[in-house]
Amino acid sequence: MARRQRGALEIIAVDNASTDGSTEMVRRDFPDVRLVELPDNRGASGRNAGVAAAKGDLVVTLDNDVLFTTPDDVERVVTVFARHPRAAVVNFMIVGPDGHLSRRDWCHPRDPDRWAETEFTTSYVLEGASACRREAFLAAGGYWPPFFIGHEGLDLALRLINAGHDLVYTPEIRVRHLVEPSVRPSSRIYYTFTRNALWVALRNHRPARAAASIVQDLALMGFCATRAGELRAYARGLRDGLRGARAALASRAPLSPDAYARLGIAYAHRPDVVGRALRHLRERLI
Repeated sequence: MARRQRGALEIIAVDNASTDGSTEMVRRDFPDVRLVELPDNRGASGRNAGVAAAKGDLVVTLDNDVLFTTPDDVERVVTVFARHPRAAVVNFMIVGPDGHLSRRDWCHPRDPDRWAETEFTTSYVLEGASACRREAFLAAGGYWPPFFIGHEGLDLALRLINAGHDLVYTPEIRVRHLVEPSVRPSSRIYYTFTRNALWVALRNHRPARAAASIVQDLALMGFCATRAGELRAYARGLRDGLRGARAALASRAPLSPDAYARLGIAYAHRPDVVGRALRHLRERLI
């Protein structure tokens, strides 16, 4: 569907050192696609290479299991950015294979039952289902490589908000995530989400806010890991998060008072901790 989009655009495929013949397939079957080959698997930060290689001012980043749903989606991206000149990122609505909202992919600080069909300012970057202003993305440093996967969108969101940008969610662009609903997360999720939550707080928050963020995130991850029988992965995440704390602090850029004020506006409709825990319990998000 990317190659069927209307309007002028370039398509870039970033290969994270795959070994399954993907690069050969792209060269053979899609000669019009620009291939960026990385020498190693960089996880989420592989997207940085794609954004850096792009020539346009606006860049759409889609994971390899995420598809556009209409030929007009890129043109709609341009329209939404024109409507929000302060926006550095436009997040798309993610639907599942059945065409309905993918609730497990909903990361915004609002109740999806009430807000999924409404455009609003958010506090998150959906890494594999969004578009960005290239210059703002690169100026913020892109995705921090040590995360590898997990929470990198939250970290980038805080950096962009701190730089004075807005982040927007819109249901105007819908992409389909080809994920099997019955597949449960592996132990890697409980490990990386725990570890990376520590690093996000240390990199972006002032001490008191960092402590509060860490307590809330670790409590939620502890709850999810206990329910899933993944306490060992959770414990490893805690251990390695503490081991990497020095590197996180060395790259620290604490939010300004203005950024906290704007973050507070984005969080105005956020469910409380109990509400979020109940949602995780009811929907088995992780």
